[in-house]
This record gives sequence, C-alpha cells and structure tokens, in this order.
Amino acid sequence: MSGRHATVAELELYVLGALDADRIEAFEAHCAACDACAAALAGEASLEIAFEQVAKRAARVQVARPLRAVAYGAAGVVAMAAAVLLWIGHTPATGAAEGTAAVGHAPMDDGAILDARNDALDGG
Repeated sequence: MSGRHATVAELELYVLGALDADRIEAFEAHCAACDACAAALAGEASLEIAFEQVAKRAARVQVARPLRAVAYGAAGVVAMAAAVLLWIGHTPATGAAEGTAAVGHAPMDDGAILDARNDALDGG
C-alpha cells in the first residue's frame, strides 16, 4: 500500500471489518503515517456511526407505529360505543303516545307553549 492513498472502497471495507486480512496490516501502517488517509478513515468511521444511529431510530419508529394504530383504533371503538349509547338514550320509549316525551311529561300543544313563552316574556 506504500506510495498510494487508500481508496474509498478500502476505507469502507476497513470500517465494516471486511478488508482482507492480508491487507489490514499494510492499510493500518499507511493510515498511521499518512494524515490524509487517517482523516479520511476518521470521516468514514463517523459516517458509519451516523448510519447506525439512523437505522436504530428508524427501527424504533417502526415499532411505535403499530402501537399507535392500535391505540387510535381502540379510541375509535370507544367513541362509537359512546355515540351508540347516547343515541339509544335519546330514543323515545316504546309505547309513548304521540305528543308526549319519553320521560313522562304531560302533552302540550303549540298554543300552550306559545302562551307560556309570552307569559314569561311579559313577566307574568
């Protein structure tokens, strides 16, 4: 390896641990003596560390997405159940006569409602 600088492929292989065993000693000796190759090796190593961190973060996000989907699905089911219960609760009771409310109030015609409203507005 003497006389020439390390190639990008050699730097990548060394960082990944895939450089041929017979070339490792010469590569390390050259990088120890050559500032340019040592800097390139340091840059390649830091880039590999950054790639590993991104991969770990992506793996965590992929685990969180199914859990979030399950939580949203459960919230949707609870909301639908609450809506059904509210809808059933406001349905008139069976057997209620027309003009009467389900809670048992006396029937009132429109004239009685208007009279009560006018009395309230007139103050008596």
